[in-house]
Amino acid sequence: MSLPPLLTNLQQTTSRLQLTDLLLDDGHGSLPTPPPEPLLAAREATVLLPMPVHPVAAEYARSRFGKVLVVGEDVDLDEGLKLADGILNRANALPADMLVRAQRLLAISVVGVGYDSIHIPTCIDRRISVLNCPGSNAHAVSELTIALTLALLRRVPEVDRRLRSGQLVRSIDVLGRSLRGKVVGIIGMGATARCTAEIFLHAFSCSIHIYSPTSPLTRWTTHDPSGALAHTRHDTLSAMLPHVDILTLHCPLTDATRRLISSRELDTMKPGSVLVNMSRGAVVDEKALYDALRSSETLMGAASDVFAFEPVGRDTVNGLLDLENFIATPHMSVYMH
Repeated sequence: MSLPPLLTNLQQTTSRLQLTDLLLDDGHGSLPTPPPEPLLAAREATVLLPMPVHPVAAEYARSRFGKVLVVGEDVDLDEGLKLADGILNRANALPADMLVRAQRLLAISVVGVGYDSIHIPTCIDRRISVLNCPGSNAHAVSELTIALTLALLRRVPEVDRRLRSGQLVRSIDVLGRSLRGKVVGIIGMGATARCTAEIFLHAFSCSIHIYSPTSPLTRWTTHDPSGALAHTRHDTLSAMLPHVDILTLHCPLTDATRRLISSRELDTMKPGSVLVNMSRGAVVDEKALYDALRSSETLMGAASDVFAFEPVGRDTVNGLLDLENFIATPHMSVYMH
């Protein structure tokens, strides 16, 4: 990910309050229309970072804003909320009680696309603008998606752990599976899903199957400005799952997608298939995933960069970290040089 454009996005938020690309379908109403004149110049704004960012990005932010405060380095969270005019947020929870304490807050810029960790009704009530960056992390997330898929199919983490523990591992005993020519099922049709599908299709000659009921029927066709991409689209998830060797998730967390993948869906997947979740942790029922991986009747393995409770820890993921056929990464897909 290129971080400077994201910080520019936050600068626009504090200087102009330009609201972009935030869609609400939960009945809470509309976020405030930006005023014609700035409420606060960027050079006078105090921006809070709930988590540290790359040093280059931090330096860039300090050159643009009046003050940049990093929680745990410059201030504690409570003090930072009192001082913040803007927040640059990754996936940190910003619930209502936290937003209420931020009396000066004018804007929140999301490093990425998803804003499910932010309590939007409070932002509406308090006239806080929210911005996200659609497409900014698409290539980074798609790269990790492919890496995790290959690691699962070739059993890389499993073999590595066995070798490190002192086991004698014969290559014939750890046969993996090829990615080339496999059937890939993708949930979602956003920028990340598109980048991921292109790599699977063009680099590995995979066939692409899609489930994305909220996307226009013209998406990825000759009528799409981004161009046509060969795929088969399914009206229901149950129609797609039995046919795919790899299932990757790239959808937002909504009421409709919460626990979208649970016991029923996992039971219908193709034997020997793998699942890679790059969306939000709660899209997959983690307990059901644990049971499916333990039985190995359908899933060969699974990987996830996202979890229902973050930061991820051994005691918060329903036993998944105890399984050899599960790979975990700490919501790191967008962080790279």
